[in-house]
Amino acid sequence: MHQVLQLQPDDDIIAIRARIESAEFAHVVLVVPRDCAFLASARGMPLLRRAADDLGAQVALIAHDETIRERALEYGFPLFNSITHAQAARWKMQTPARAPNLRTANAPPPAPPELVADSIATKILREWRMPLLLIASALLLLCIIALIFVPTAQVYLIPAPMVLTTTTDIVIDSSNPAVSSAARSVPARRILRETSGTASLRTTTTKTIPDARSTGTVVFTNLRSEETIVPQGVIVVTSAGVPIRFTTTNTVTLPSGIGARADAPIQAVDPGPAGNVKELSINAVEGSMALSVRVINTKPTVSGSVRPVRVVTEADKKKLEEQLLAQLKQGAPAVLKTALKENEFIPPDSVLVDATDRLFDRAVDEPADMLNLKMSADAFGLGVDRDNLNLLMGTLLQRQLPSGYQLLENGVKVDLLAGGKYQGIQLRQPLRAVGYAAPQLDPGKVASALQGKSVDDAKAYLASQVQLAQPPDIRVSPPGWPLMPFIAFRIAVFIETPTVGK
Repeated sequence: MHQVLQLQPDDDIIAIRARIESAEFAHVVLVVPRDCAFLASARGMPLLRRAADDLGAQVALIAHDETIRERALEYGFPLFNSITHAQAARWKMQTPARAPNLRTANAPPPAPPELVADSIATKILREWRMPLLLIASALLLLCIIALIFVPTAQVYLIPAPMVLTTTTDIVIDSSNPAVSSAARSVPARRILRETSGTASLRTTTTKTIPDARSTGTVVFTNLRSEETIVPQGVIVVTSAGVPIRFTTTNTVTLPSGIGARADAPIQAVDPGPAGNVKELSINAVEGSMALSVRVINTKPTVSGSVRPVRVVTEADKKKLEEQLLAQLKQGAPAVLKTALKENEFIPPDSVLVDATDRLFDRAVDEPADMLNLKMSADAFGLGVDRDNLNLLMGTLLQRQLPSGYQLLENGVKVDLLAGGKYQGIQLRQPLRAVGYAAPQLDPGKVASALQGKSVDDAKAYLASQVQLAQPPDIRVSPPGWPLMPFIAFRIAVFIETPTVGK
C-alpha cells in the first residue's frame, strides 16, 4: 500500500522527515508543489535521500518542476505524473547516481567529469526542450490543418431513374369534391355551352318524274244551229278509267248548224306519259260547254314523257343529321375550352352533343341534288384538374415503389385511353400512367462514406453502392490532390435530378 503526502511550498527537511516518519506505510508518495524551494535547492535531494534511507522508507515523488525531476532521478527517486499512476505502479527507489554528501552546507561535492558533461548536456536540453516542443507541435498542427482544411471536393451524382407503369380505370365524378385513391376517382366540373352548325349532303337516290305534257288535236261538233265559239282553256277529258284531263290551247269557232265541226289543239293538264292516250279516248267536255259541243280525238295524243332526278330520302336526312352531330361533337372541345379554368382539361370521351333544333331545306321525295341542314345543340363536357389526376396516379404509383426510392417531382405522365363511358353521371375512364423514381440519397451520408478515400476508390465505391445514370463526377481541389478530404464537411455532394422522357 502507498500513502500520499501533500507537501507545502515552505516545507524544509525537518518537516518532510517528520511527515515520512509519521506515515502509516513504508511506501510514501510525496506530492511536490512547483514552488517547493527546499527540494529545488542543491541540498534538498541529498538530504531527502538520506532521510529516506535512515527511516527505511520507500519514497516516490509526483513533481512537475523540471529541476526537481532531474535531481530526483539523480538520487534514485521514482517519478510519476499523477497520484493514479503512482498508486497503480509497483516501484522502489534506485541506487542514486550521486551519493548524498553534506560536507558543505550550500553545494554538493564535486562530480566526476563524465557527470559534469551529462549535467551540461542536460542543462542544454532543458533550456531548448520547450522551444523544440513548440516547434514540433506547430509543425504537427500545420500538417493536421493542411490535411483537414486544404483539400476540398465536389461530387456530382445523377441517380439512374426507375420507370413504373400502371394501367387502370378511374372514375371522373362531377358529384365528388375530392380525390379518392380508395375509389380511384377524381372530381370534375360540368361544363355546358350552346353550339350550332350547318352541313350539306349530296342526294343519291334517283326517281323518274313527269317531264313533257302530251299534245294532240280534238274535233269539236256543234250541237247548236248558230255559230259556237270554243274559247282557249276548255277542259276535255277521257271517260274510261282515271280521267285524263286536257285543255285547249287556242280558241276555235264552230260554224253555224248542228253537226258543224272544227279542230282544236290540246295539251295535257299534267305532264308525263299518262297523257299519251289512244284515239277516240277523249270524249267529254267539262263545264257548260258540254251543252253546246261534243268532242273526240281522232288521233292519239303524244309527247308526254318523264325524266330521272335525285330526290331526298329519309335515309338522307338521318345520315346528314349524324354527320352534323359528329361535326359539332368534334368542334365541341374548342367551344367548351373557352370555359376551362387554369390547369383544367376535358377528356374527349366526356364530350356529348344534344341537338335542340333541326331545320332541313328539303322534304322527303322532293327533287334536290343537295340536302342542307342547320342545327343548334348543347355541348357538354367534364373539366378535370391535371394536378388532381397526377395526384391520384402518383399515389397509385407510390405503392409500387421499392424502399429507398422516391417519385421525381413532375415525374408522372398520364395518358387517357380510348373507351371512356358514362355510368350515370360518372365517367369511367381507362388510362395509363408512367412514373419516374430515383434513389433517395443523403448528401451527408455520401460525404461521410467518401472521406479519406482516394479519388478512384471513391468513384468505385459510388458505382457499387448507387445506381447512377452516368459515372460520378468528382472534382478535388487543389488539382492533383490524391485523396478526398478527411473531414466530411469539406466534401460538397450535389445530387442532380435525372432527365426523363416526356
